[in-house]
Amino acid sequence: MVKNKLSIIMTAYNVANYISSSIDSVVAQTNQNFNLIIVDDCSTDQTQKIIRLYEKKYDWISVVCHTKNSGVSAARNTGLSMANGELVTFIDGDDWVEPDYVDHFLKIFNDEDVDMVTCGFFNQNENGKVKNKVAKRQTSIVGRDEVIKQIIKMTGTVMGYTWNKAYVRSIIEENNLGFQTDLDLMEDQVFNVEYATVARKFYLDNVPLYHYISRKGSITQKFAVENVRDVGVARMKVYKAIRDSTRKEKDQI
Repeated sequence: MVKNKLSIIMTAYNVANYISSSIDSVVAQTNQNFNLIIVDDCSTDQTQKIIRLYEKKYDWISVVCHTKNSGVSAARNTGLSMANGELVTFIDGDDWVEPDYVDHFLKIFNDEDVDMVTCGFFNQNENGKVKNKVAKRQTSIVGRDEVIKQIIKMTGTVMGYTWNKAYVRSIIEENNLGFQTDLDLMEDQVFNVEYATVARKFYLDNVPLYHYISRKGSITQKFAVENVRDVGVARMKVYKAIRDSTRKEKDQI
């Protein structure tokens, strides 16, 4: 087996109350063929102290701390620059994953010739109550048009998140893909659409393996003029990525 088949990028900012649970869920993975890169975006609480303790304890955990708060997109980009796995995925530092989260991705990438694999998720509040319906397991292999349709949908088990997907790192690097640092919202949807336009086949699976915790006061819970602007800019970037991809395909015919 290739060492560190999967690189997990965990971003953190002032999540001292939650980060241990998140890391512990990664430690408990049934498949250990991965490394964990934790990027702290200049936390002002005890987050850095906690993640440094984990870094000392486990040789497969690497920590990098921003000296200036730069946002989640910049943190993910830092993680991508450090990733050495053949595959890459993302976890938010206040969420957690099921024990077979890693094994799910590695098994499907090993068995199928695809460029992205997804999983389902539990959308929970801080008290642990699950807000979304978990449907009967369904899997499918789809092309670009269908996966983009699923990514930009506001419902379903695919959507624009990065933490329920694993990617081929070489595709990201060869196409200079990264997260838009001028967006605080929907930056993950833009990244996913741009990735989809340069990838080929996608394995969609709704088995719920990620626990997304909706917390009061998070940026996605707030409504502000800046957020409206971000949504507009993100939609334009999504449209441009799809349009450019369509033109490129027509030129190749």
